[in-house]
Amino acid sequence: MNVVKFQLETYFDKIHSRWPISEMVDKQDWLAVGCSHTAGYGVEQEEIYVSRLSQHYNRPIHNAALGSGNHAVCRHNIELWLEKYGCPELIIAQWPNPVRRTIWHGNQGNLCTIQTSDVLFQTMAKTGENNFYVDWMSSIIAANRLCKHLKIRIINVLLENVDSTYHDILQRQGIILHVDEKLPGKSWIFDSAGSDNQHHSARCHQLWAERMIGIIDEITT
Repeated sequence: MNVVKFQLETYFDKIHSRWPISEMVDKQDWLAVGCSHTAGYGVEQEEIYVSRLSQHYNRPIHNAALGSGNHAVCRHNIELWLEKYGCPELIIAQWPNPVRRTIWHGNQGNLCTIQTSDVLFQTMAKTGENNFYVDWMSSIIAANRLCKHLKIRIINVLLENVDSTYHDILQRQGIILHVDEKLPGKSWIFDSAGSDNQHHSARCHQLWAERMIGIIDEITT
C-alpha cells in the first residue's frame, strides 16, 4: 500500500478526496467523509454505499473521503467544505480507525496507518494508544460541536468498535458512534472481497447502505 502524502503549502486550502467535487452544490445536498471504505476502493463508483444512499434518497451526496485518511483529514474536509460551499443538510462521517495519523517530515505529511507506519508512529504506538485516541476523539467532538452550532445533522460511523471508555466520553458530549456491535442489524459486514482483494465487496456496501438508511431515517423523521 502506497503512502498518501501532502504538502504543507496546500494542505489547508484543498479538500482531499478520491473523487472530483462538483462545483454545483445545493443546500439540500449531503456530504460524506471517511477513509477508503467510504471512498469506495475495490468497487465501482455506483456500488459505493454513498452512491446507493444518494440513489435511495434521490439527492446528491458529495464524497470527500480519502484512502488512508484519518480523523484529522475528515475534520479538515468538513471544515473546509463549510467554508467553501456552506452548510450541507446532512453529514455522514465515517471516522477511520483511531490508530492513524499524519506524520510530518519537514513540509511533507505522510498519512500513516499500521500498514504504512514510520519510526515516529511506531514509537507513539508503543508509548500508549491514547497518543492516537485522544486526538481522534477531539476531532469527532469538534466536528459535532460545529455541526450542532450550525444546526447540521451529522451521523457518526465507526466500521469497527472501541473500548467502552471512549464511548462513555463521547456520549457525555451527546455523541453516539454507530459501531460494529456484532449483532443482527447492528454490524458492518466485511468480506475483503473487493476487486483489489483488500477492501470489501459491493454486497458489503449494499448492507452498509441498508443499515445507514435505518440510522438516517431515525434522526430525520
